[in-house]
Amino acid sequence: MDAKVQSFLDKIKVMADKTSQAAGRAADAAGKKATELASATRINLQIFDLNTECEVLYKEIGKMVYDLHCGAEVSNDEMDEKIAAIDAKQEKIAALREELAGMRSIVVCPHCGKTCSREDAFCSGCGGAL
Repeated sequence: MDAKVQSFLDKIKVMADKTSQAAGRAADAAGKKATELASATRINLQIFDLNTECEVLYKEIGKMVYDLHCGAEVSNDEMDEKIAAIDAKQEKIAALREELAGMRSIVVCPHCGKTCSREDAFCSGCGGAL
C-alpha cells in the first residue's frame, strides 16, 4: 500500500477514535444531566405534596378555631398534634429545598430565603452575608 494512503488511513483512524471519545463524553454528560433533572423533579414533587398536606392541616386547624369560637369543645391535644405535624412537614420542606439548592449552582439566603449564585458573597435581596 502506498505510504500516503497508509498515512491518510491512519489519520482517519485517529480522527474516528477522537470522535468516538467525544461522543461518549457527550452521552455521559447528557445522561448525568437527565439524572439531575429527574432528581430535581422528584424533589419538587415531594415539596408540592408536603405543601398540600400542610394546607389541609391549616384548614383543619382553622375549623377547630372556628368551632372553639362557636363554643364547641375542642381538644388541645388534637390541635397540638396538627401543629406538630405542620412543623415536621415544614422541616422536611426546608431540607428538600436545601438538597435542591445543592444540586444547582445556587444558594438560598439564610436570612430572607432568596436564591443567589454560589459565587455571591452577599444576598442581592437583603444584603446579608451568604
